[in-house]
Amino acid sequence: MLRKFLFFLIFSLFLINTNILYSQPNISKTFTNIIIYEQPRKTPLIQVNDKKGKTIIFSDFSSKITLVNFWATWCAPCKKEMPKLDKLVSILGKKQVSVLAINIENISYSKAKAFLDNLKVKNFDTFFDPKLKLVRELTLKGVPTTLILNEKGYEIARILGDLNFEDKKFIEWIKML
Repeated sequence: MLRKFLFFLIFSLFLINTNILYSQPNISKTFTNIIIYEQPRKTPLIQVNDKKGKTIIFSDFSSKITLVNFWATWCAPCKKEMPKLDKLVSILGKKQVSVLAINIENISYSKAKAFLDNLKVKNFDTFFDPKLKLVRELTLKGVPTTLILNEKGYEIARILGDLNFEDKKFIEWIKML
């Protein structure tokens, strides 16, 4: 009798666990360029330059998720993903997700702003890392690269290369974070 009960208990736990795994999108298999960390990683102090060249420290993690996107005007994949990143903010709202776009070039704000305006980006502005200090501290390998930070400012995932931020599976995954 005890064996049957234990077998039933183990089998039930197996079914429950399997059901939980299959009911959630496995984002790293759907998108092979997303690295998800088992433990959130502490990020370095995010110091960037604003449109006037003044150094600011980003510490506003009031949204549930912050996407820190590193980009450049010469980057074709960046140009492709920027409107989709903007649309993600429209879909989820600024309380759910915010974007910190960081241009890695040594260019003027007006050139970067014109680039974003041409793409009709409205939900975020750009900041700059002209000396690539943050790029080096985060050991970025190229652009675009997007860090996904939780509400405490810890990196929970990293996207290497461009991503379709409008993809329904990605949106559902972000909502679950």
